[in-house]
Amino acid sequence: MDSPDFHRLAKYFRALACETRLRILHEILADPKCAQDVAACIGKDVSTAWRHIKVLEDAGIVTSRREGRKIIVYVNDLDAMRRILELAEWALNSEKVVPRIIKD
Repeated sequence: MDSPDFHRLAKYFRALACETRLRILHEILADPKCAQDVAACIGKDVSTAWRHIKVLEDAGIVTSRREGRKIIVYVNDLDAMRRILELAEWALNSEKVVPRIIKD
């Protein structure tokens, strides 16, 4: 992996390293929503929701698109995001793995 790839990967994981942004993802994974609905779901004001949505957008995780008078927020790759979140959940819930020393 090249340095630019590390940079993009770090930006991606920084965007996911926030409870509020994870809550936003959880809400829009099931159903894309407008910022006002996102704000209501996470219990924050709209400007705070937009600030978090912008971080997710900059990392390439979500896209916002105008539909009529509302701007709707979508997850870019639903399957990939579901797998990432499932894997993280699995890692948190799995037993600690003790490395084995293999002797030749």
